[in-house]
Amino acid sequence: MRFILFVGASNTLAESEIIAQVKGAVLVQPNIYLFESSEADIAQKTASKLGCSIKLAQELQGVLPSSQSIADLVKSKNFSVTVLDGFKDSPLINQEIKEVLQKGRFVLPKDQFGLTPVLLSKHKIDEFFVKQEAEEVWQTIWTHDFEHWIKKDRHMPFANAKAGILPPKIARSMINLVPLKPMGKLLIDPFCGSGRVLVEAAELGYTIGGADILAEQVRQTKANLNFLGFEAQLEVLDATHLSNKFQQVDAIVTEPFLGKPNFRPDQIRYLVPGLQKLYLGCLKNWLVVLKPRGYVVMVFPSFDDDKHIYKTSGVIDGKLELGYNLLKRDLLYSRPNADVRREIVVLQKK
Repeated sequence: MRFILFVGASNTLAESEIIAQVKGAVLVQPNIYLFESSEADIAQKTASKLGCSIKLAQELQGVLPSSQSIADLVKSKNFSVTVLDGFKDSPLINQEIKEVLQKGRFVLPKDQFGLTPVLLSKHKIDEFFVKQEAEEVWQTIWTHDFEHWIKKDRHMPFANAKAGILPPKIARSMINLVPLKPMGKLLIDPFCGSGRVLVEAAELGYTIGGADILAEQVRQTKANLNFLGFEAQLEVLDATHLSNKFQQVDAIVTEPFLGKPNFRPDQIRYLVPGLQKLYLGCLKNWLVVLKPRGYVVMVFPSFDDDKHIYKTSGVIDGKLELGYNLLKRDLLYSRPNADVRREIVVLQKK
């Protein structure tokens, strides 16, 4: 069976996440990936574990992209058809299907991405995609649970979207850069903050643990995890001394301390060396904590003072060859109008 997966345009980790988690996936159009699966349920489970996924459509084998063939498949009062290889033809085929049905209402897509999950779920719309030249018809069979994602972003006991913390979907994508099956694996966040990374890891099935140097942050993490029914070993601990409480860790995924907020541009060149010293101390200690071949997925901030770009990830250049292999770098993410850009780096213990 063949499926097309629609991913969020703002998730800059999508390509790397899909490479790590969806075998054989191929980019066929911007933000649309094609992959194969033996069962629709398996394909939906694959889509649901990704941070970048928005919706999933299944190819309807043997169905021609004609108005009559698609009309025969419409079960709801509302429907929508998007022509992937000729978007301008979408209004015409929708009108033709309505004339065949002699009832119902069609909703025109704004672009080749089709309708949003919010529209699809609230108005019970049957959505189809067609490729006219290839004579292919696809039907949407799954959309992400946008209400649950909003809950995790805005309605946890401790949630502050303005605080600059990672959005849940980016945290999920970071975790999925680790090419492991979660069950029975221990994942740690040594800068757990309010628990964004640990919530996503727990939902994926990891055994989780976390630490933070601030007791209040540990309290917030515990409250957020308990809110969703999860538990974890949580410690008030300096991240450079993680080995005091944790051993035999399969993966460390974290956004570390990024520096004090509201800094002046002239302070950046003094801020960066201090952060690099902290990160290097962490990475050295984590070699003791990680299992052989264990993974680190870590955010390194970069700063721009309008004259230079200062990348804290430079600390790994020439200093970690004996302990880690560098798997990925230059995966960039930043919130709109943010003072700090995040570079996500993937390392593996030798």
